[in-house]
Amino acid sequence: MSRRKVLLLSPLSALFALLLTTAVPQPAQAYTIFTNVVAQGPSYCVKARAGIDHRRPGLFSLDQGWGTALVFEGDCATVKVIEAEVVVNVERWDVSRNEWVWCAQGINEGTTGTSAWGPTGPSVSAEYLRGVCGNPAWYRAEVTARFRHLDPLTGRYITTGGTLDSGKEWVE
Repeated sequence: MSRRKVLLLSPLSALFALLLTTAVPQPAQAYTIFTNVVAQGPSYCVKARAGIDHRRPGLFSLDQGWGTALVFEGDCATVKVIEAEVVVNVERWDVSRNEWVWCAQGINEGTTGTSAWGPTGPSVSAEYLRGVCGNPAWYRAEVTARFRHLDPLTGRYITTGGTLDSGKEWVE
């Protein structure tokens, strides 16, 4: 094929691909997930990743909440290799009580670090049964990420971390 044809077909192919991806309906996302800093000091930065998922036909999805604990140096970029803990609580919004109600929990401990895909840390998931928790309702995963470190002022180990909400998902 001549160089002129290739130069003409490349932009047309890109335009066709763009039209195809915007014109063809895409499957709805089956989960909500957030990652954010939950605790920070001069020598540490704790991030939590929180997600909630629910079954949707035709998509890989499960009725579960999940979370990950990530620990960094104070710059929030350099990964710290240290033992950490993650706790996920799946909760359902109870309209009559006007509060979040606990449905399921998962806890895991492990070492933070890094891999080819980026920072790693202990992760956990908790499957919730909609029949037990009640539905239709809003669901969320509340994730607590923490680690223990030596406090130089007191010489004692203290637990540092915080909690992150996954955002809510409507479940029928």
